[in-house]
Amino acid sequence: MITEDSKIIYKHMMTFMGLFHEKFVQPFRSELAPHSNLKKNHFKIINILFIEKTLTLTEISKALDIEKGSLTSLIDNLVEREMVIRSNDPNDRRKQLISLSPKGQEEMVRIIDFYIDKMSEYLERFEREEVKEFRSNLEKSVDFLKKL
Repeated sequence: MITEDSKIIYKHMMTFMGLFHEKFVQPFRSELAPHSNLKKNHFKIINILFIEKTLTLTEISKALDIEKGSLTSLIDNLVEREMVIRSNDPNDRRKQLISLSPKGQEEMVRIIDFYIDKMSEYLERFEREEVKEFRSNLEKSVDFLKKL
């Protein structure tokens, strides 16, 4: 029954989100903090821009669940730090496009390298097959969520 599946999926998604933040996000961020002056939401913004390349304020706001008013001041701060670039949308002058600056891209590469090293340390205690299965399940989960 779909309702029963929905209940179980909801429970697992909430559990996953909590565990993801507890096991990865918080420890990684606390270890990275002494090496970066980025706040949590700054990191989220430059991370999504690294993946998506260029987004509008509305797209960033929706993707990260950050109010547009708060997002504007976060973007202003990142512009001041020369981490992101604002430009006008050539198709709609009312819209501003936000993208990473070369400095922002360098910072993201450095952060990603840090996270990859930390992830490798975490995964060393597992058998190779277990890691491959986890990776495959994550890929399937992401693909499924993209279809929703």
